Amino acid sequence: MNRADYLAQVEALRASPELRARIAGLADTVRPRRRIFRPWMGACACLALIVGLGVGLYTGRIPLPGGSAGGGGHDEASTFMSYAGPVFPLTLKEENDSITAQREITLDFAPWQREWVSNEEEVAAMEDLTDAERQEALEQQNEWFPDGGYYRSSDHILVTDAYTLTNRSNADQTVTVLYPFASSLDQLGENLPALTLDGAELETSLRIGAYSGGFEGAWDGTLGGDPAGSVNLDYANSWEDYQALLADGTYLQRAMGPLPNLSGVPAIVYRFTDPWGEPENDDAGIPNPTIRVTFSLDYDRTRVLTTGFHAGMYDRENGIMGKGFSIPQPGELRPTEEWCLIVVGEDISDLATQGYVTGGWDTEETIEAGVTMERYETDLATALCTLYLDERWEELEGQPGLTYEQYCGLAFDHLLAYGLLSDEPMERYDDGMLTMEFSQVDRVCWLEAQVTVPAGGSVTLTASLTKEASYDFYCAHTKNQGISGYDLVTRLGSNLTCTEQTATLEDRGQIQIVRQNFGFDLENEVNTVALDPDMEHYYLEVRRAS
Repeated sequence: MNRADYLAQVEALRASPELRARIAGLADTVRPRRRIFRPWMGACACLALIVGLGVGLYTGRIPLPGGSAGGGGHDEASTFMSYAGPVFPLTLKEENDSITAQREITLDFAPWQREWVSNEEEVAAMEDLTDAERQEALEQQNEWFPDGGYYRSSDHILVTDAYTLTNRSNADQTVTVLYPFASSLDQLGENLPALTLDGAELETSLRIGAYSGGFEGAWDGTLGGDPAGSVNLDYANSWEDYQALLADGTYLQRAMGPLPNLSGVPAIVYRFTDPWGEPENDDAGIPNPTIRVTFSLDYDRTRVLTTGFHAGMYDRENGIMGKGFSIPQPGELRPTEEWCLIVVGEDISDLATQGYVTGGWDTEETIEAGVTMERYETDLATALCTLYLDERWEELEGQPGLTYEQYCGLAFDHLLAYGLLSDEPMERYDDGMLTMEFSQVDRVCWLEAQVTVPAGGSVTLTASLTKEASYDFYCAHTKNQGISGYDLVTRLGSNLTCTEQTATLEDRGQIQIVRQNFGFDLENEVNTVALDPDMEHYYLEVRRAS
């Protein structure tokens, strides 16, 4: 935690002291944030944000903005509001009849064990504090947690997914293995499995499934992509959503192929900088000084992407479009330094700028204002990267396995499939504003590695990962409050013949089983069960033992 984060926490609690009692009474489960956010969750999310600021961690299963949501599980399993996705089976890049496998999967509840964190340890982990600030932080911690600290635990589990690969032929077999997992781009660091072969770490590369079905090769330059036949995994509601995505192999095939290339598509950029205008003054009737940019275009022949602009006007009948932004005022922390129109197709015309007292398009009162404009021609890939993607790459650059080329290609894919470059843009993207949502939604990824299985011999490949729970938000007051769900699939998306699959539960005395179809029986110490390959989906729903 840095200095700014700490001071923000302190101010949040000082401004809302009644939250302290609530913090002390919340469950001690630590839950990292999930990314997808739905509007109806607003009240829950706001509470979670305040509570999270209070204790420096996410507690009590209340989602922050961006939490992945949707119903999860069918069969006889529960429908959870937040579905984390199943554990998937290993597959081969190319089928090989000589290779069979025995799968042993372990679900370990070690992260559920409570760990004591003293106030001194919490403060010692805070970065960039002066001695005085560190002392103040310790005093504040002691006030929040008068027992000297708090207990911390997680509702994640540790999954060990081991495969004994056997070569039944009389020749060595070198195969490309693919281990799938669900993750968004910005949570790869939390969800990325580790692969080992006979205990030694494997060298892997990351293959990333598209936001949707995706596109192959370079774009032909025509306006409108064609996502026909693709599956949108925007909100994964259940394991069946992944089944629809993976069943015919198309999604994996595209993940193994090239991403779209927009470097050959011409683009025209209009770049606006150094805006000026009459300052904000409520008494003078200038509550939100704004610059509007208006222009003419043929809506069928031109698409306009934007950065920085936050208001728009669209008059298709008369061939007019407008974009607007608030003029930065003195003292603003992060005023936008430039605003850009990225034009694809025919150029726009009759461009004009004008200042207004507010950003509302029904406002007619003008002000003295202006802005510097630059027009230049480039290609679409360069425009998107230099004007938008490069700066945001800094937020994802540390995600393991993710390359800059993958990041840009997936952004292009998103624009072609659902953004303004598609034939039928999704409603939330049809205004042309560039978004980073493509990096925040769940998709299926694969770790790729080379494995040699000796003639007539066997090797053991093990995937180790941390798996998040499916759950209902506390604020929803459902029957599943306090219940965590985990599930796996036995053969979905896999061409590997498994002669045997077993599952082992390491409960560590932490759980009570509420619902399941595994067959575990904790009272009678039945912790290992055989899985039926004809049973494609297994689920386990538990609550913390009292």
